[in-house]
Amino acid sequence: MHRAAPNGPPGAFSGRSGHLGRPGAEGRRQMQTETLQANGAERWIRTITSTIAVVSITGILLGAGVVVVDVLGRWLYGTSVFALNEIMSLVFAVAVAATFPAGAANRVNLKIDLLAPLTGPRMTAWLNVVGSALLLTFFIMLAFSIWGLADRYADQGRATALLELSLAPAYYAISLSMAASAIVQALHVLSDIRTALRTPAGQGTSLIVYLLAAALAALSLGILFWILTDMGSFTTFVLLNPGTTVLVGFALLWLGVFLQFPLGSVTAVIGVIGALAVLGPDAAVNTFGGDSADFLRNDQVATLPLFLIMGAFSVAAGVSHDLFRLGHVMLGSFRGGLAYATIAACAGFGAVSGNSIVTSATFGRMALPEMKKLGYAPTLSTATVAAGGTLGALVPPSGVIILFALLTEESIGALFVAAMLPAVLAIFLYFGAVFAVVTFSKEAAPQAQRATLAEIRDAFISAGPVVAMFVVVIGGLYSGIFTVTESAAVGAISAFALAVLRGRLNRATLLRVFSETTTTVAMIYALIFGGLMFAFFVNLSGAPGLVAAWISGIDARPILILALLVVVYLLLGSVMDSFGVMIITLPVVTPIILDLGYDMLFWGVLMLVVVEIGMITPPFGMNLFIIKNIDPKISLTTVMRGVLPFIVADLFKIILIIAFPALSLWLPSTMN
Repeated sequence: MHRAAPNGPPGAFSGRSGHLGRPGAEGRRQMQTETLQANGAERWIRTITSTIAVVSITGILLGAGVVVVDVLGRWLYGTSVFALNEIMSLVFAVAVAATFPAGAANRVNLKIDLLAPLTGPRMTAWLNVVGSALLLTFFIMLAFSIWGLADRYADQGRATALLELSLAPAYYAISLSMAASAIVQALHVLSDIRTALRTPAGQGTSLIVYLLAAALAALSLGILFWILTDMGSFTTFVLLNPGTTVLVGFALLWLGVFLQFPLGSVTAVIGVIGALAVLGPDAAVNTFGGDSADFLRNDQVATLPLFLIMGAFSVAAGVSHDLFRLGHVMLGSFRGGLAYATIAACAGFGAVSGNSIVTSATFGRMALPEMKKLGYAPTLSTATVAAGGTLGALVPPSGVIILFALLTEESIGALFVAAMLPAVLAIFLYFGAVFAVVTFSKEAAPQAQRATLAEIRDAFISAGPVVAMFVVVIGGLYSGIFTVTESAAVGAISAFALAVLRGRLNRATLLRVFSETTTTVAMIYALIFGGLMFAFFVNLSGAPGLVAAWISGIDARPILILALLVVVYLLLGSVMDSFGVMIITLPVVTPIILDLGYDMLFWGVLMLVVVEIGMITPPFGMNLFIIKNIDPKISLTTVMRGVLPFIVADLFKIILIIAFPALSLWLPSTMN
């Protein structure tokens, strides 16, 4: 399974842990004192980092407001702020970097916990120590390398092209954010060591976990010993055996992934070690810091946090209820109308949240009780929410699409538009699955319920602002009125205004929105930094060229290679989430897709569709467990049986997208 969750056991930072035996009164007093001290330190750290994060997200929101004003000025009066993009790129870069200390303080990282049930408490505690140490290494490398880059930029007088703004201050600020994250992470390492030393053996650890840990330790120590004793022969081996080098890199990566290490730090450290053999230690670390800092200055870097802000404020404004109500009154006249309404509402909510897990959780709490009350079969009700949740990542704007675009340097706007028709296709195929279920099983859903004209009118009035926001954001992007960053800014400000006008914003709501945005941004950009370095190592080795040459040599038709990749991604999607799959696979798969002659827009949409199917694929699909947790009385077997018709619909969707590439390529070709 997969999660974006704290790194470490609950309470690890505060010193809460198990202890062998029964401590005496003096021991209990000592432990209580340590716990109070740790809790106090934790409160201070979280207060400081959260304050910095609130300021950074506020800065992003204010920056969005400036962008919106500029758009209005350009649209209404034909004038705009000169070189605003240069100013905003520096502001957004510093603001995004400022979220990292809060992310570190809250231990928010992407980890794959597939083997967590097989790992005993003591082994888990020591694995947390190693994972925390990797993260500490990650932040230290970033802090020192970006500071050195800032020094060079200051000496060289490097500045922006038009306004000649010095780049050094922004890079110093980014470096300080990483240094603050390193300090926070160092405290986590000390806390995790203390926790590990006090954790009793408890439940045993499976042999497979011990074997994986032993393999990782042997491989890592062997490489380290080789580097320290004979760097020259290590470099020669890497240069002469690129294929073997990358295979070893992937072996280390998968071992780290299955041992629940933070994915961003694992990919970064492996990438730096691989690049070290070719470039030397200084150049490898500087490449990591330079690529990461330069990435933050990307014109599109603010797109992700702005769309996340849009989604968070939309949730605060209560748009999920509006969309569900609209879907109910419009589709309730059909048998199984509430199931149709749930799918339609999930699609609409996905357009503002961009996240399949959030969509499933939101509508699971909303739709499941209503369906149960009206007599829907548990198989249909649970499966509808689980499958509908996958639309959250497909309907633009989507965080997963943005990540793909940033990693492959494709146009975010073009990918959004490319996903439109496949998203509509997915909605109708899910409608078809519901229709098949209620047709062949009359007891699956009650008789239709017609809404009155007054109910339809009220639902349209309530949902109107949300629909208008989506039309403006995506329509403006498609028509060329907005750039993708301007589109995201308009969406964020619109959602904020909607929440304010509805009276849904108070101090607690604002802090929740800022907290959610901060942790998600910090997690995703840590993944991106690690992915960039790992991709650099893979490309530096020349391995993608070797793979492409091998594929050309076997003389297989491109469609067969594509089908094989689809099968691989179906398997990966069933045990990992979209972010993890992309970070691990894109460095190798992207050159293969290009060599096969496929368009990256087509591949981006197809890969997203395939991976999202894994969210509902038994036995590990994340959405299945989300639904089970929402209603513990429903068995996991019931949910798994219910999603089978939707999986069939998904497989049919894959066939159609492959057979008719125009589904994902036609609309982008018509963009202004």
